[in-house]
Amino acid sequence: MDVAELEAAARRQVGDDVWAYFQGTADGDLTKDARAWERWDLVPRVMTGLRAIDTSLSLQEDGFTAPVLLQPTASQGAVHSEGELATRRAAARAGLLVGYSFHATVEVERFADAADAPWWAQAYTMRDRTVSDGYLRRCAAAGAGAIVLTVDVPGNLADAPFRRLPMSAPVAERGNYPRDASGPVPVETESCIVPADITRTADIAGLPVWVKGVMTADDAHRAADAGAVGVIVSNHARRQLPGVAPTASVLRDVVAGVDGRVPVLVDGGIRSGTDVVRALALGARAVGIGRPVPWALAAGGQLRLERMISTLIDEIRVTMAAVGAGSLDEITDAMIRPAFV
Repeated sequence: MDVAELEAAARRQVGDDVWAYFQGTADGDLTKDARAWERWDLVPRVMTGLRAIDTSLSLQEDGFTAPVLLQPTASQGAVHSEGELATRRAAARAGLLVGYSFHATVEVERFADAADAPWWAQAYTMRDRTVSDGYLRRCAAAGAGAIVLTVDVPGNLADAPFRRLPMSAPVAERGNYPRDASGPVPVETESCIVPADITRTADIAGLPVWVKGVMTADDAHRAADAGAVGVIVSNHARRQLPGVAPTASVLRDVVAGVDGRVPVLVDGGIRSGTDVVRALALGARAVGIGRPVPWALAAGGQLRLERMISTLIDEIRVTMAAVGAGSLDEITDAMIRPAFV
């Protein structure tokens, strides 16, 4: 996808404070997750009689053109006037699943109405449960297919230094949360999250719940015990914990530990179709794409995002052909090895 060029083009279009917000990490290392995927080598199969490549994915009875979720990235209105609406339309045109952020800059009803295609809503549990409960009900009424409950934010117990930088109004704007609160988001987020919150979220929303922020097999099992239909291996784009492990280094352990009990998705540093195939070979059902989405929006709005998506799907198809996999089910752990250095 030439992410270096995309990132550079985005940087030219946004102010310093907005850029610091989107690029911020807890340890200042923005590329560690991407580098970690390169530590896995692909091992192709040959003479498989390939005649076609099928990148399509079925998830929760919905069909998508590729195993890619456009992650729910906050404050997209800060980088482009259409923000989340452009992302929603681009995903629908490409046939991809898209996530809506709890901290979006447009209301959930506007987001839902922008296109006719499946979408999931990301949520936090707030200290004031009436705020997050009301949000869950609005998302369900607007047609969300699932709730992605993020569980790796320590609330008022800790916060990354970059979040305390001065930010312009577009970054701080919130489409629908919380209208009656004005403090910093981490302070408002509940730090005392327990598995029962997964069950409670499902009951209130009446929707399947995926748990995002899982980095161990034990936590994945606890999420499944509480009713989660799937887990997302994620380190929150390195924004919470200095020195956090890359998701590429823990994915295989989580998948092996869960042993098919629930599907596993993964995000963090996915920057090419080759990375997508690496993740699937390690056992992920699909991947999430984060920062490249606002980069594309900043660089050229919906059209640039559509071009990025198209390129990514082409790269997935090319990589699948090269490793000898005609469909996603044919991508196996026999096709991946730790890189030899």
